[in-house]
Amino acid sequence: MSMSPESAAGTLYEALRRFWHPVAYSAQLQDKPVAATLLGRRLVVARLNGKAQAMESRCPHKGANLSLGAIVGDTLECAYHGWRFNHQGRCVLTPAREELTDTMRASVQTYATTESAGMVWVCLEEPEFPVPVFPELDDPEYRVLQGEAYDWKTSTPRRLENFVDFSHFAYVHDGTIGSRSNPRVDAVDVWREGHVLRFDRCGVKEPGAGLKKKLLGLTEDWYEPVNEYHVTMPHTVHLKRTFPNGKRYVLFMAASPVDETTTRSFWWQARDFGTEPEHDAFFQDFEAEVLAQDKPIIESQLPVWINLRGAAPEERERPLRDADVVTVEYRRWLSELCFSKATA
Repeated sequence: MSMSPESAAGTLYEALRRFWHPVAYSAQLQDKPVAATLLGRRLVVARLNGKAQAMESRCPHKGANLSLGAIVGDTLECAYHGWRFNHQGRCVLTPAREELTDTMRASVQTYATTESAGMVWVCLEEPEFPVPVFPELDDPEYRVLQGEAYDWKTSTPRRLENFVDFSHFAYVHDGTIGSRSNPRVDAVDVWREGHVLRFDRCGVKEPGAGLKKKLLGLTEDWYEPVNEYHVTMPHTVHLKRTFPNGKRYVLFMAASPVDETTTRSFWWQARDFGTEPEHDAFFQDFEAEVLAQDKPIIESQLPVWINLRGAAPEERERPLRDADVVTVEYRRWLSELCFSKATA
């Protein structure tokens, strides 16, 4: 029996509980707890005993949000009545009647939490895959910039597909990373390596102009970078662009499902040319311009969740041979991951 479009989208959404998702940048975890929402679940994230820990944000006493509290020693203190919770989520102090602390046996749910790529990652169930990595973060050859996290009204698979959809460059990004005069997209080879979807895009010329060309030290009017993509399933992408002279520019983006209609993107950029701090604004402004071009288009897509199975006739999508090969392979693997356990 085939699933209805609604149940198929719901199964995909629920399946994301088995994967790592970023909820904050590591640098955000200072001396205060941080509020986060993942898959509709309200969380509080704090560094306790020197390690990041995510837990349910609702205090079991009277339901206050623990992210409004404070870090006291190695505990998280509720702002309402001062109940304190350790890194395991167990209440270790009820100030109004300290002698009842052990009797109450109160606790909050904790979740698998780790740090990688300068981010705090949370998995609501047993993780399906290892956490994504960003090797350039600690590489002294690169100037690395943390991007400001941003929210789009879309689903995480839609956000990921936008990043690796080559044929929209000519129209959405005409004059930035594409040109209407060159809309053709040839097929690329797509393959799997462990938990990563791999593909490279070469042979595509782009204009050499402006400050970027000067910082690269290139003189050609057109050059052909090699673009290497690593998509850590289900929706983290690492793109390394290597220019003809060997210089490199890297983007790392992880899409996090805040809820069914909101995606928060955490991202980094790294470069080994023009590494002087005075050039940071140029590169950040460029990425901001590209994102501003994408946002209204992606937020207009219907349905919000891609239909991996049983799409209604009015919602069916028709991939274009060769040009959409990345989308096809990504959705094939996503379908395998999300529905294999649901139908077992």
